[in-house]
Amino acid sequence: MNERPFTLETASAASSDWRILAPTGRPVPKEIHILVLEDDPGSQKSIQLMLDAEGWKVTLLDNESAAMQELAKGTWALVIASLTLVELGGPLYQILKELAQAAPVEEGRSRLRVLFVVPAVEVARMIPILEADRLPYATKPYHFNDFMERVNDLLVQAQFITKTARERGFAFEKRAHTKSGRPGKKAAAASSMFASRDEYYYTEEELAEYERQQSEEEKKKKKSKLGERPI
Repeated sequence: MNERPFTLETASAASSDWRILAPTGRPVPKEIHILVLEDDPGSQKSIQLMLDAEGWKVTLLDNESAAMQELAKGTWALVIASLTLVELGGPLYQILKELAQAAPVEEGRSRLRVLFVVPAVEVARMIPILEADRLPYATKPYHFNDFMERVNDLLVQAQFITKTARERGFAFEKRAHTKSGRPGKKAAAASSMFASRDEYYYTEEELAEYERQQSEEEKKKKKSKLGERPI
């Protein structure tokens, strides 16, 4: 059987089959799958840690060709596209742009959302273009709270999730500070609903430390299980 060529229509159709109907007629969400298009290893790791902590399924790709194929066959809730990888104005960008501009919900079905990521060195050039087309974006280096708010806003718009991170707090933030023994950064901003951007900024070193602690905890669990085995 011949595969259909990849077009906006096939990508949109693939992204729409995300929900099944319960006996009540209300949609039941499946697992949330997020496709990340990013060619920088450090940024890949940062995004993976933040999104994995929320329990979402993350796929990382570092080239446009693979991204085109994955979009055609995958069922994604969100695509996070770094504009260091996706050429502004190129074929993949145009497809993602049209998907981003489509209604978040059509005929009761949740549609794929897109978040563009702008590198710091291109902010002055790229942001006016994205804003003129009313496209959602975040900047990198990543500011943790800003980035996660944008991700959650898009998922809420398309009804993939109903409770935002603003209401429950971010899982990664809670885990990172619990592991490090430091109080949550939100505690320092008790006088306002949200801390300033700087208070939510996580450096590559902090993310690497969090990953190291997670790895050590997994090793301890494995040793504990081995020790419990009968001789």
